[in-house]
Amino acid sequence: MKARFSAIVTGLALVALLAGCTAPTAAPAPPTETADSDLREVSSIAVVGDSMSVGMAACGSRDACPEASWALGTDPAVSSIRERLGGDSIAPLSLARPGAVVADRITAVEKAQGESADLVLVAVGTNDVCTSSMDKITPVDEFGQTYSELLATIRAGVPDAPIVAVSLPDISQLWEAGRSDPKIVGLWNQSPSCRTLLGDADSDAAADEERRASVMQTLAGYNASIIEACAAVTECTTDDGAVNQITFSLDDISSADHFHPSASGQAKVAAAAWPAVQKALGG
Repeated sequence: MKARFSAIVTGLALVALLAGCTAPTAAPAPPTETADSDLREVSSIAVVGDSMSVGMAACGSRDACPEASWALGTDPAVSSIRERLGGDSIAPLSLARPGAVVADRITAVEKAQGESADLVLVAVGTNDVCTSSMDKITPVDEFGQTYSELLATIRAGVPDAPIVAVSLPDISQLWEAGRSDPKIVGLWNQSPSCRTLLGDADSDAAADEERRASVMQTLAGYNASIIEACAAVTECTTDDGAVNQITFSLDDISSADHFHPSASGQAKVAAAAWPAVQKALGG
């Protein structure tokens, strides 16, 4: 029986807090043959996320490219979670929006009343630290509380659906991969995206080094908060930092904006998240 999203009841308790770092590459797994017959049956999947989950800039332009989404995409080269679990036989529900932060996804989930989901994927939080200025970054404690409220809202709406909360990517790799290329640096300097990390991208000044280190420390705090928040919710599974540990090459970053994952980057995200999905579904 499909569970249904509904408005959250007042008085949901807030909990708190996740971890992350950098490590080996997660290689894309083969398409749908990886679906395990022992896994719980899924006929609908919801993703709660941001631009990564709508495949932003993954198909050669700066537009969203849902078919290349790691979560709900249909491109065989990406081998999304939906494809691995059955493809077109699974109804998709996207609660992802470019620029989304954790707080506004609570509202999105609350508005999804009556929508069905047998599995909920949560991949949001990068925009809480990747902002236009350092003073707009969401503090780690606040992030943890808000993320806990998001998971509680999801659980209230779909009491029986497994939730998979994935870690946030290591965005420092964006800077490392592009900082030596004048064309990429010029593009970053003209863009309002992620000034906290990509502002003055070619500068090695102490203040800029400290700013980037602070961003990554905050991101690690967010990832720690995700783990703690998920542990406090029934049937919530994390990827144990697998998405954060992906090593992205320049080819895995969109050539359109040098900011979002390309199709191959999306494939790496899907492959890294897949073991957590298997675990959540009883595999």
